[in-house]
Amino acid sequence: MKNKQGAIRMGLEEFYQCLSAEDQNMYSEIANFATQLGYKTKKAKTQAINYVFNSNKTKKHIMKFSIEKGKPILKMKFYASTDYSYLFHESVRVVIEEHNYKYTGCYNCGKCKDNLEGYEYTYSDGRKYFRCGGELISIQRITLNDIPEIVNLLNTQHQYYLSKAAD
Repeated sequence: MKNKQGAIRMGLEEFYQCLSAEDQNMYSEIANFATQLGYKTKKAKTQAINYVFNSNKTKKHIMKFSIEKGKPILKMKFYASTDYSYLFHESVRVVIEEHNYKYTGCYNCGKCKDNLEGYEYTYSDGRKYFRCGGELISIQRITLNDIPEIVNLLNTQHQYYLSKAAD
């Protein structure tokens, strides 16, 4: 029987083939943590290399690994946390701006019950934008130094999902 890392690497082999050794280690660490939380990878049905991490327990997806323009990309949900570093704050801004502010505000999909679930970005001039938490946020270039915060944000989001599933 294969160990967990071997099983993960097999499920993500196509993704890992596109990575440097350093990136393989970094993304393996993130994938291993998500697996410990109970998330399983599933290749998205696209021509692009996309692997989504879903949980049978929460019925939610928490992140995605993909290759875009030849580079590895981590997309994740972390709206359950209100305290995160500049990297994550700016990643929200980049996502908002890359779509020219089109996909901001509440979509009125009915998934939010008591409070809006998503990300808020406030510009220095006071403009505020909301990005739906149903959407993954593409994180700007990550490094090994970002792994502890990524793990913390994933855990916070997962615990939030668990609390909502219990309601």
